[in-house]
Amino acid sequence: MRVQSTNLGDSSMKGMIRWVTYLARAINKNISFGSTMSNEDGDTNLDVFKATGTTPGTANTDFTIKHTLGRVPITIVGQDTTTGAVLYRSPATAWTKTTVTLRSTGASATYNVIVG
Repeated sequence: MRVQSTNLGDSSMKGMIRWVTYLARAINKNISFGSTMSNEDGDTNLDVFKATGTTPGTANTDFTIKHTLGRVPITIVGQDTTTGAVLYRSPATAWTKTTVTLRSTGASATYNVIVG
């Protein structure tokens, strides 16, 4: 998309419109979690951590995922499990700059989770 040359006022306004247009192009359809669950593939452009594993053999039991965000995450951005179980934040353990502790409504569910 090319910004049209029109009478938009002073040159600083034109510069701002060019910047906003550039930003919109960069964001539009270019934000991605990547194409794999690996954190090593470098194809994500979001500040998130992706993890895969299996929940404990008993539902609603704490399990911990180590991450490399370097900050305390604020939420689970996305999740899926093979059994339909739901992952949720453990009420017993605070998240840290290196770990998140979750629970699962189902036992022994293979999961993918994105923490951000």
